[in-house]
Amino acid sequence: MPRWRAVLALTVLLAGCGGGEPGRPPAAAPAWQTAAPTTPAAPTALTPAEAKSRYLEIVTPYNRALEELEDAVNSGKPWRTVRTLAAEVARTNAAHAAELREVVWPAKVRAPLAALLAENDIALRHWRRAGEAADADALMREIRTAAAHSGAEEAGRVRAALGLPAYREG
Repeated sequence: MPRWRAVLALTVLLAGCGGGEPGRPPAAAPAWQTAAPTTPAAPTALTPAEAKSRYLEIVTPYNRALEELEDAVNSGKPWRTVRTLAAEVARTNAAHAAELREVVWPAKVRAPLAALLAENDIALRHWRRAGEAADADALMREIRTAAAHSGAEEAGRVRAALGLPAYREG
């Protein structure tokens, strides 16, 4: 009999054996074959103490960029300098929003944070436009519009939910 027929016959014979002696359970499959796929555990919410420090860590660069922009506007810096600072505000705004969305916050923080992020999304469009403004008038128009969606009230609610004091500049 050709070799392939012998292999086929042996395969059929072994496949029909039923896996062991009567009355004896089949041998267990190796552990690497039976292990159930693992799924990563769902992230847990931060504790209140962790949430406080994480929130401050995330928003600090954005707050600093805003303060630097405000100082430049108030001190009469050239509009191109202000535009560069507005672009930095846009960058830090986008970064802090992304980080805020990645964290699993305590339940009482989630609603005010969602409201803050909604305002932030509107402001971000205007911060980006301010960072690309073609002239001083367009720059100031976009800064004013972004500031109208600063999320200050919403951020105050987030801070209150976290047990943090009201924000103070500087």
